[in-house]
Amino acid sequence: MALSSSLSTLLKDLRYGLRQSYRTPGFAVVTILTLALGIGANTAVFSVMNAVILRYLPVPDPQRLVMLRYVDQPDGSHQTGYDETSLPEQTFERFRTQDGVFSDLMAFVPLDVPKVPVRFGRDPEEAAADEVSGNFFSGLGVQVLRGRTFTLDDERQHAQVAILSYAYWIRRFAADPSVLGQTIFIKGVPFSVVGVAARDFAGLEHGNPTDIWVPFQTNDQLKPWGESTPSQNSLYGDPKWFFLMMIGRLRPGVFPDRALAQLNPIYQDTVYRALGQPKAGEKIPQLNLTPARGVEGLNQEYKEPCSILMAMVGLVLLIACSNVALLLVARNTSRQREFSLRVALGATRGDMLRQLLAESLLLVAAGGVLGWLFASFATRALATWAKLEISLAPDKLVLLFAVVLCALAALTFGIAPLRSAVKVPAGLALKTMSAASGQERRKIRAGHIVVALQVALCVMLLAGAGLLVRTLLNLEKANLGLQARGLVVFGVTPPQSVRSDDQAVQFFGAILGRLRSLPEVESATALENRLGVGWSNNTAVYVDGAVPNGKKFAPLRWNAVGSDFAYVLNVPLLIGRDFNDADSFTSARVAIVNQTFANNYLQGRNPIGHRISLDPDTGKPSYTIVGVVADSKYTAVREDPRPMAYFPFTQVPGIATMQLELRTRGNPLSALDDARRVVKDFGPDLPLLQPMTQEEQFKNSFSDDRMFARLSVFFGLLAAVLVATGLYGSLAYRVNRRTAEIGVRMALGAQRYQVLWMVLRESLLISALGVAVGFPAAIACARLLRSMLFNLTPGDPLTFLLALAGISLVTMLAAAVPARRACSVDPILALREE
Repeated sequence: MALSSSLSTLLKDLRYGLRQSYRTPGFAVVTILTLALGIGANTAVFSVMNAVILRYLPVPDPQRLVMLRYVDQPDGSHQTGYDETSLPEQTFERFRTQDGVFSDLMAFVPLDVPKVPVRFGRDPEEAAADEVSGNFFSGLGVQVLRGRTFTLDDERQHAQVAILSYAYWIRRFAADPSVLGQTIFIKGVPFSVVGVAARDFAGLEHGNPTDIWVPFQTNDQLKPWGESTPSQNSLYGDPKWFFLMMIGRLRPGVFPDRALAQLNPIYQDTVYRALGQPKAGEKIPQLNLTPARGVEGLNQEYKEPCSILMAMVGLVLLIACSNVALLLVARNTSRQREFSLRVALGATRGDMLRQLLAESLLLVAAGGVLGWLFASFATRALATWAKLEISLAPDKLVLLFAVVLCALAALTFGIAPLRSAVKVPAGLALKTMSAASGQERRKIRAGHIVVALQVALCVMLLAGAGLLVRTLLNLEKANLGLQARGLVVFGVTPPQSVRSDDQAVQFFGAILGRLRSLPEVESATALENRLGVGWSNNTAVYVDGAVPNGKKFAPLRWNAVGSDFAYVLNVPLLIGRDFNDADSFTSARVAIVNQTFANNYLQGRNPIGHRISLDPDTGKPSYTIVGVVADSKYTAVREDPRPMAYFPFTQVPGIATMQLELRTRGNPLSALDDARRVVKDFGPDLPLLQPMTQEEQFKNSFSDDRMFARLSVFFGLLAAVLVATGLYGSLAYRVNRRTAEIGVRMALGAQRYQVLWMVLRESLLISALGVAVGFPAAIACARLLRSMLFNLTPGDPLTFLLALAGISLVTMLAAAVPARRACSVDPILALREE
């Protein structure tokens, strides 16, 4: 009976709350929309943070999965891959036998980055493919939708079998169940499809979903990271090569500290068996174990920007909630007589609280549902803006986050007006509102303080948004050191028939010859690493047989390029000559360096004729400098100038996938159809890999900056709208309550411009107080953005002046309507109403 009575009372309170909203539809709509924007924006950004940083893998017992990382790569080793997650294969063989640490240890590595040529039927395409250990699926606990997973026998025998991802099966094969047993060609090598992975598993690749998995291979065409045929870098061939990624499932009761105590001695022993004893003063490499959460590779990259966005959107929610609080204060002021009557009729504090909670619950529930819809739309837009191929859809954790936000808002808005409601004297029901108006001054002052704090928060958001937008403009206008306009680039992988460096050189020479003869093509060259994609060759350099400047280590970035590369890319040639077709494998080895190399390592000497070597063991010279070019961007627009060297790809062993750059006479993309036909003539398995303009490639290097700038602008504008709404509401309420006073002033001779200035002055004072508080806070918070800025200081004066102008415009616009209404008051009507 008690439960039934409570439910009946709650339903009555909810029905009364609905009637209250129906009586004041404007208040209800504004409140719901304000809450929807605040809750929706927070939910959307938290959804991104959850997907990229917090979310566990969709596998059983994911809390025990850890990624293996290292600190301090040892001297004498070399690395290809994702920084500290790439380890030697020999460590995997030894670690997988440590039954006391892991119940399963899985390894994986891409066949190339980002994709490899794949053919099913006649038309070649590109797909993301990983080679994995035989226990990859079983160890992770990933089920297959169709077919079977790999086995350890598949790994040992290097079986030519493949498992497709669910998304790739849908996209490429239209969910055809007969795909099992069919043959697909990866880099020209046939594989039989034996399974389709579960719908929600897309692999472990740095935000790029995997399309195809194959067991570890020893075929020369299928080396990790697209390593070339003649190179010694193979899956089992080079103990000094750090390239393989590992994910382990810790045994129950085994914690990371205990696991590392057992693994680190084995790791160090394995490394120094291959490298020899460590040199004096060399840091001993150490392993780390990190939880396998979020998107591997993106979780660290996005952690700081996502945290900053959460702080920004949290400020938006704070402004939204304070706006709703102001609206509630205004509405409850008009309900003082109602509250007085309820108290006079015996309503208890509990009755009043229950009723106010029911009313706020209805508003917050409506705002929460609308906010969830807004968040669902926003996450799809965010994924598109950031070009993330992972799902950002809200999950259970995001839903819990949204529910907690709504619950806190409902509780706050229910309790906040309770004190004023229950403190209303019972006799107030018999008094006029004019008699009670003296009690409102404290509320008005409190409202002004709230709006001033909103202005302060808005200044912080506008300043942050301004810094990020100006950073984006600086990135778009940055000097690349080359002319990207007019260039189109695509990758080409040699066919399986190419098995030597000499054949690879002939292959690419023939393709470049055919491409240069196309009517749309003005000139063409080749590069090993595409510009603006984030990848680079990094090593130590020796000049004339010694480390330059007497240092222990002289870093160098380098790229293998084709003839006329400086001419095609339009990189200024400062001294010497460009590469030409005479620079072959049998001719003298030559190199071109950039201006920073010449300044740092040759220090005023003429660079021409000096010899450089990349051999860290002997330091023997091997390449003669024949030219110096201006500094140009290599990995991204953001990079600072570094010592750089270029070598003819015809003189660099181990040629694999090359990026072909075409300088076109018209629209760069118009040359792709003819280029595709030319490349296909050299083999049926050869697609154009990631064809795009070079401008677009460089823009992709700061796509995250673009997304964060757009979001910060959106949040800044949203905050400005909310501040304008709050200020407008506060001033409009104030003008409405002072109608009689304004009438008296005008009856006694006050001019309209004086009344107008009275209202505008109030708005300006509130804004000035907010700016006084907000500017120092904005300058302090801007320092947190330092790592995200480009060619800009956190205290940039122009940005803060623009923020000041923006908030001034917002406050003037918000005050304009109430001020106009005030100066339009008819004194006679105002006094008659009173």
